[in-house]
Amino acid sequence: MGNSDPHCSGIWSQVMVQLDCMQGMIAGYIASPKGQETIRNYLASPEGKKTLDTYLSTPEGQEMARLVLSRALEGLTLPAEVKGKVLAAVEEKKRPAS
Repeated sequence: MGNSDPHCSGIWSQVMVQLDCMQGMIAGYIASPKGQETIRNYLASPEGKKTLDTYLSTPEGQEMARLVLSRALEGLTLPAEVKGKVLAAVEEKKRPAS
């Protein structure tokens, strides 16, 4: 934003407010029962599975999967030993092959 034109700055501010509003609307929809159902249905579809597989094949997707898995394990009523084994296996998989 090297331009110091006040008109451009005002437009930029309006765009940012609109983006914030859109993000809030999207977050609200995702948190709603209807939004969660939509996401669940999409992820269960062939197209959704393909999208998820593609994302999980990337380094960013694998890191997100580890984060989600660790959070999910915290919320499950599994014995600590089982949780530990799963987390250890995930960490082992994360290391590059020797």
